[in-house]
Amino acid sequence: MLNRDHLNILLIPPNDLLRHPIPNRLYHIAKRLAERHTIYLLTYPGHPLAKQRTRYLKAVEITYPARKVDNLGLYYILNYPHIRAAIDKTLRTYQIDVVVHANILPSRAAVDLAEKYRVPAVYDYLDHYPESAAAYYSGFLRTMVEKGVWSLVQKPLIKSRTVITPSYGLKAVVKTVVPEKSIHVIPNGVDPIFKPMDKWRARKTIGLDYSGYILLLYGSLDVWIDVVKILNAVKNMRSRGIDVALIIVGFSHGKLFYRQLLTEIIRHGLSKAFFTYPSQPYEKMPYYVNSADAVLSPVKRLRINFTTPLKIIESLACGVPVVAPDILEYRIWFKQGVFTYDPTKIEDAIISAIRFREETDVMTRIAQIIMEKYSWDKIVERYINVVKSVVM
Repeated sequence: MLNRDHLNILLIPPNDLLRHPIPNRLYHIAKRLAERHTIYLLTYPGHPLAKQRTRYLKAVEITYPARKVDNLGLYYILNYPHIRAAIDKTLRTYQIDVVVHANILPSRAAVDLAEKYRVPAVYDYLDHYPESAAAYYSGFLRTMVEKGVWSLVQKPLIKSRTVITPSYGLKAVVKTVVPEKSIHVIPNGVDPIFKPMDKWRARKTIGLDYSGYILLLYGSLDVWIDVVKILNAVKNMRSRGIDVALIIVGFSHGKLFYRQLLTEIIRHGLSKAFFTYPSQPYEKMPYYVNSADAVLSPVKRLRINFTTPLKIIESLACGVPVVAPDILEYRIWFKQGVFTYDPTKIEDAIISAIRFREETDVMTRIAQIIMEKYSWDKIVERYINVVKSVVM
């Protein structure tokens, strides 16, 4: 008889969980699942975005002889036979109870092989994969990539026993493919290292000697964010005598967008009001968040952004307000601390957030609520209950 208190879980992640510059949702979940269950983790050797190992996870690593290429899409296409063979060998060799997958081509292989070996599969549709895959292309090619990926993800959605999404927006997208299937909305969470601390102590810790207002932009810096409007707002605020500067701590998957961002900063005359840092160890990010008067999340209105962003949850857990566009999903999940804007009133939202940051008691209470509601430990309890529900 199967012991549901201990499962053998084959995890097919969206990137190399141990070597990607930014730990994502599945890393936080797998880290906690590994305390009670055995995780068989598919890694992606030679992945274009993978660096040297940056974090630890108690797991059995599943690897394969990879062909190294710089193009992300080409990597998965060229290595698909090796990825499929590695998944097949794992399912044949180990007594896997369930497959949890969150990718495109690797998910196609996973559901086919899971069906072959009669192992249930759970699809964590943590991202709108067609938009994220097409983000690095333009024009006709972008349209073709988006349509192609949408076609590829439908089979994993159909063949998976159940689907998990981090938002109601993505649930609605999935429902168009599998309207009769149970779809569980489980938001992203926050690590306990994100908590309020003194702003000036945080700035001193990161070596930032600046007495004015600080706006922070961090995380993945790519084409799905709209920074030009933010730069215009900062420029206008400074012209009005408001001492405000911008900190950027992040990672650009395609690198081109980051170069374009630096060009825009120079074009807006903000070189002296701009501090840039490379991607930082995850453990240091609370200091950068706490050094800010407000965190910026200037995302475009794409399905990929209709989610529960880690950036927003982590910032609120530190007691730092967030400035973001008026997206319905944000209003559903976050009742206070997120200042939304329309394109003509970004400055008003930023100024309101800066003032709200000074309401220390209020922001501390918000931080406590966020930690209680979005603790990864609580999120994982819900997550494993869904996983267990598909295991006979």
